[in-house]
Amino acid sequence: MAILRSRRSEDGVVAVEFALVMLPLVVLVFGAIQYGLYFWAMQGGSDIARSAARDSAVGDVTTVTCADFRAGIRDQINHLASDGTTATITRTFVDAQTPANGLDPGDKVQISISFKSTDLHFPFVPFIHDGRVTSTATARVDYVVDPDHPSETCS
Repeated sequence: MAILRSRRSEDGVVAVEFALVMLPLVVLVFGAIQYGLYFWAMQGGSDIARSAARDSAVGDVTTVTCADFRAGIRDQINHLASDGTTATITRTFVDAQTPANGLDPGDKVQISISFKSTDLHFPFVPFIHDGRVTSTATARVDYVVDPDHPSETCS
């Protein structure tokens, strides 16, 4: 006597397995892209801060006024993030020689920038520091273009 077994249909099993595997894979891929964009902005922000400190230290004439200085920095940030207009940019000179003697070679300049990096707003992927990139750089002042009208401190 032959026992007949009814075979169950396996239609749709592959689709269900694909859906179960794809969800974590998509989250992983978009998470890697999101963190990659953040670390790219972090490296770029560090480079911008170092470049701005060096420009201020060698007496670049385009960095004398705060408005020109910040406009140049925001232009560079626009290449990294979607909006550089919300960036916080400060420049501070520390008199290493004689207090209240003005800006002289040998003093230090410190640049701090902070801006929001590109956010993909992908759910289930937390974002480091809410996407805020902060970088600081310090350089020794080598040259003052006009000692009577030195670069401005921007706070």
